[in-house]
Amino acid sequence: MQSLFQPGCPWYDLHIQYPPNIDWCEEKLCSWIVTPFNTWTNVAYSLIGLSIWIKMRKSPSAFLRFFGPASFIVGLTSFIYHASLNLFTQVFDFFGMYVFCVLLIMFNLARAGKWPAPPRAFVRFWIWVVGLTAFTVVSYFIHFPIQLYVLFLIMTILVTEFKATAPSRKYFWYTVVAMAVAVTFSALDHAGIICSPENHYFQGHGVWHLLGAVALWTSFQHYRQFESSL
Repeated sequence: MQSLFQPGCPWYDLHIQYPPNIDWCEEKLCSWIVTPFNTWTNVAYSLIGLSIWIKMRKSPSAFLRFFGPASFIVGLTSFIYHASLNLFTQVFDFFGMYVFCVLLIMFNLARAGKWPAPPRAFVRFWIWVVGLTAFTVVSYFIHFPIQLYVLFLIMTILVTEFKATAPSRKYFWYTVVAMAVAVTFSALDHAGIICSPENHYFQGHGVWHLLGAVALWTSFQHYRQFESSL
């Protein structure tokens, strides 16, 4: 069967000349949105970010007011990447993942008194995110598996969470479960175990996005209990 994604299609030249370092199951279309399901599922992040921003825009906690815009960025950057599928926009995707991970690390370290108060808190946040993104670009060109950085950050989130105290970790465990299931779907997609390329209504990696958005919401609910102290 002839590929729908061929010379003359939007993004084709960039994808061929500067491919991302990983390929997902969904068939690439000759369209400005190359992989529809994996692209549109990112709207869930941004909708949740918008909801959190509306809910917390008058919160006394600058940390919690920041949670919504950060979540919106996660969705926007991943949307751009999956719509276009090339190395340059993959950098945006990692930027968004680092926003997500560093956001939770910042909350955990702030709870433990090991992160500065706003506005310096957000200066350090962006230094981390931009620094990690730059390091990722360098790592791509030396063929290092850059997805390992996200795994390292997830482990850091877990360690820093348990270094801080919490009245309840109910929503934290909801977050862990959502992310575990999300990672499983994404891994099965990448391995070709759950893979139907022509199905643009269900893809394992798209499920990762949907469950990742759920994890953002439950993590927000977890950190909301510290509103008076952050």
